[in-house]
Amino acid sequence: MTVQSIDRVIDTDDLVQNEQAGNVERNAVAEVTFRAHELLPLDPYTDNDRTGRIVLYEGYDVAGGGTVHMDGYADQRRSTLPKSENIYEVEHLLTTDVRAKQKGHHGAVFWFTGLSGAGKSTLAMAVEKLLFEKGYHTYVLDGDNVRHGLNADLGFSPKDRAENIRRIGEVAALMTDAGLIVISSFISPYREDRDRARQAVPEHFHEIYVSADLATCEGRDPKGLYKKARAGKIEDFTGIGSPYEVPENPEMVVDTQKNDLATCVMQVTSYIESQVVMKEKDATKSEKTLLS
Repeated sequence: MTVQSIDRVIDTDDLVQNEQAGNVERNAVAEVTFRAHELLPLDPYTDNDRTGRIVLYEGYDVAGGGTVHMDGYADQRRSTLPKSENIYEVEHLLTTDVRAKQKGHHGAVFWFTGLSGAGKSTLAMAVEKLLFEKGYHTYVLDGDNVRHGLNADLGFSPKDRAENIRRIGEVAALMTDAGLIVISSFISPYREDRDRARQAVPEHFHEIYVSADLATCEGRDPKGLYKKARAGKIEDFTGIGSPYEVPENPEMVVDTQKNDLATCVMQVTSYIESQVVMKEKDATKSEKTLLS
């Protein structure tokens, strides 16, 4: 495990809480977010006081101990459940290269992630329009739009957020297989969920971090959601009542805090074109496939 963040340190003498502390001193009490490299068998302490206790070791030395809480994080156990039986995948007669030859470009997923108000949807729609005008086959999967239909049955609990992204990842993979340039615009706050979306189409998945800090996004607040969250009218709102895990190694970072929309659109469009436009050897390969 690694320390993802030190959320607050509590002074045991006067119980003053410090949310800016960079380390936890010996005998101090703190709330810390750890990131595990794989699934762990544990429970929130409030659910099970036996499997909700932890002891931290560094090497062979005890470094600390505490209790577990999972507030704001999705239960990932569902991802390991057995899949349906007696299901057999049917192969298409059309290869991805043949589809690319017809369209003039390969399919791929460009996954926009970032805080609400970072500019994901605005950027996605503008990039889609420009790509369309250039003759590319593209479509935007937007968080709010999808929740009006496919994911209308999901809320915003950590569990529902995980399922929301799982479904979108699979839809985006199907659209990519059909040869489309898919621009997926979702907050998608958890790295685990974004990694799972990548696994659906690993060779053609590009994570694009639309970067703007919380203060900037809250200052924009285009939908008034931050104001409602601060007033307690929205629970589990990302950045306020629920965490956002910044991408560790995205394929691209677009800074909407420092750059205007036009600049960001050109940056993203140029990157997409560099990834999907067919090269001469790809076209030759497609010709051979068609002839065979």
